[in-house]
Amino acid sequence: MEAIRNVEAARFPVLTPNLKGFEAAVAAGAKEVAIFASASEAFSKSNINCSIKDSLTRYSDVTFAARKVSIPVRGYIF
Repeated sequence: MEAIRNVEAARFPVLTPNLKGFEAAVAAGAKEVAIFASASEAFSKSNINCSIKDSLTRYSDVTFAARKVSIPVRGYIF
């Protein structure tokens, strides 16, 4: 994270698949995080290792934790 801080006018949200990933991102100095959901159940199970419903629960935990420490969250759907 330290090496990319000096890139002017660029933001680097850190992908955070769950609360543990969010905590690691914050510990590494992340100033913005991203969550990513799947548009299909098969993709979700293959790439996120859980159902779409379960992933949305995880992301709710991440966004709640991020709000508590004023870290912006971006969301992506694959």
